[in-house]
Amino acid sequence: MTSEPINDPILPGTVGKVFQGSLGAFLFWLLASLGVSLGEGEAASEPKAWEPMSRIEAAAKQEGKLVIYSAPGHATPEAQEAIGQLFEKKYGINIEWVASRGSEMAPRISTEQRLQQPIADIAMSGIAGVYVQLKPRGYLAPILAPSAMEKGVWRLDPAAAMPKERDWLYIFMSLTPGFFINTKLVPPGDEPKSYQDLLLPKWKGKIVLQSPPLGGTGSGWFRATYKKLGLDYMRALVKQVALVANTNDVPDAVARGQYGVGISASVARGRELVQQGAPARYRHPKEGSHLAAQGVMLVANPSHPNAAKLFLQWFFTKEGQSVYAPKQNGISVRKDIPQDYLPPDERYTDGDHFLMGGTEDFGVERNEELSALMRQIFQEGK
Repeated sequence: MTSEPINDPILPGTVGKVFQGSLGAFLFWLLASLGVSLGEGEAASEPKAWEPMSRIEAAAKQEGKLVIYSAPGHATPEAQEAIGQLFEKKYGINIEWVASRGSEMAPRISTEQRLQQPIADIAMSGIAGVYVQLKPRGYLAPILAPSAMEKGVWRLDPAAAMPKERDWLYIFMSLTPGFFINTKLVPPGDEPKSYQDLLLPKWKGKIVLQSPPLGGTGSGWFRATYKKLGLDYMRALVKQVALVANTNDVPDAVARGQYGVGISASVARGRELVQQGAPARYRHPKEGSHLAAQGVMLVANPSHPNAAKLFLQWFFTKEGQSVYAPKQNGISVRKDIPQDYLPPDERYTDGDHFLMGGTEDFGVERNEELSALMRQIFQEGK
């Protein structure tokens, strides 16, 4: 694992984006071997052509409904309302949103598919949990890549993670500054500046982390940092921290003053608490902050196939992303969507250093290995 930044073409720009870790090298090799550009993906062929969008739109209007399963952090209530209103106004199609935790979503969709009684048309969830369970069973369908429809507008090509299969697309990115700090308990001069600082004796019992084996932000944080920080670091860190079950438990506990420092704190929840007057703030560790990307899947044999296809094309247009990204408080995959709705420390900037999970960890077998590793460190090692 090199400590030097590498140029990663997954996030195209004038001067390129810089990452710590193996994501860039792996994707560069993978896409080069396929003859695909990470920035736009023009050279990749579609697994299966869709009918003309005019025909899909007409059939979608006849279906009149769409069901989307959404994991926490993928579509806020405000985003759901705004998207639903605009999509229905534009096409006359009602969207039914179903909240589902990642650990519940895969078994639910699997049961629907096995019984041939599909309810979900679209699933919004991370790649490491739901995708790796549904993909081997054949419960996902390929999506017409947005980058095949529009060129030169992508901050992050939606199909970059799965350029060949295109059955999981990035929908937005979020920059988690790393530390969520209670400013009453931790004066500015005493704030940890790096992850290594958290191993100092004075921080023992004063740090809270969402348990990585339980999924959510804790799992995403581990996958983004374990190569840079090392497994020995993780084994030492677990002896310093308190583990909580849910994503929002971390910022809530810090805001209440139970802990001085939170790791993997939900940005949306943390921002909400700060706006409500909580004595807390984010801080970027010197090793880099966690850049997470969330995604969307088209379920195989959906009940409303045309409405699902129409939505997935509209959602990635400038109109769709202009509604979704600000309401989601995320960084749009489109570079023509400004980030002025985000605090400065949560905006994506060319040349910054980030920690991001590598796609070599997204396979089914590797996902099981990492899940076992997280259990070993954070459950058995605790």
